[in-house]
Amino acid sequence: MSEPSQSHVPAAVVDAMRSAQRVVIATHSPMDGDGLGSGLALQRALHARGANAVFVTEAPVPRSLRFLPGSEDIVLLTDDMPVPDADWLFGLDAGEESRLGRAFAERGEHVRVLNIDHHVSNPRYGDVVWVDAEAAAVGEQMYAMLRAADMELDVVAAQALLVSLVTDTGRFCYSSTTARTLETAAALVRAGARPDNIQRRLYSSEPIAVHRLRALAVDSLRFFADGKLCILTVEAGFGSQLGVDSDDVKDLIDVATSIEGVVVAAMVRGLAEGGTKVSLRSKDDRADVSAFSRLHGGGGHVRASGFSSDQSPAATEDAIRPGLEKLAVVASG
Repeated sequence: MSEPSQSHVPAAVVDAMRSAQRVVIATHSPMDGDGLGSGLALQRALHARGANAVFVTEAPVPRSLRFLPGSEDIVLLTDDMPVPDADWLFGLDAGEESRLGRAFAERGEHVRVLNIDHHVSNPRYGDVVWVDAEAAAVGEQMYAMLRAADMELDVVAAQALLVSLVTDTGRFCYSSTTARTLETAAALVRAGARPDNIQRRLYSSEPIAVHRLRALAVDSLRFFADGKLCILTVEAGFGSQLGVDSDDVKDLIDVATSIEGVVVAAMVRGLAEGGTKVSLRSKDDRADVSAFSRLHGGGGHVRASGFSSDQSPAATEDAIRPGLEKLAVVASG
């Protein structure tokens, strides 16, 4: 299998990677496998060439991803902690600037922003921008960037990037998976990444509480449009009696998506701080949930997107259900 090409990496991105000396790395909070894996690989590469790179977050690293080396060193920004000063902010996998949180909002006026993302809805914020909607994950872009900039990719970074690809492609089963994605995965395995380790740590080591949480979710699923639309609406604190965390609850959208006959799935989740988070999934490109999310101030991918609401979960569901039913039915026609 051939080495994936790096010719599509913009020269300005390569220049930033090679020249930046003081960098803050940030992704959306809470982070996922793509943002975490890409950020860890980037941080290692920058450190290897002598740059100072601080990876920050406003939410703890999800339990399932803490096995990745370097995750324990990510700086958790508390309310009384200032954002580290730097010359560059490298923003990863953030479909809009607000998703970078304080790292973006509180950066110094002198800080330049490098925006690296693969969401089609990205508004192209920042001083240097590379949005590649054909990339299955930012990890795919990161591999190409590191190679184009002649930066180090060791075994640890390769493993982190393979986690990025595995998680954001649904183990290479989503429609976003391309030949370039698989070529990148093969290159990472040649660099020492271990798919079996990822399978064991991510998908074969779940606490029993997570499985009990899924059982609760199945009992709460509701179906509309002859089963084409599945909605899971939960209040803040759902499953808390089981000792699970918010990331386990967030992932329950996959339960709805996996059911036969469902075309569009929605998870409407109450937040502890108030308001509601809506996660949408689609099994058909004709059901563009990214366009639907943009109507509500959010964004994402054609088949995976989301947005926030100031209303309660019940009120939010009432407001969006007719539109989602129509989306599911049209896609089934």
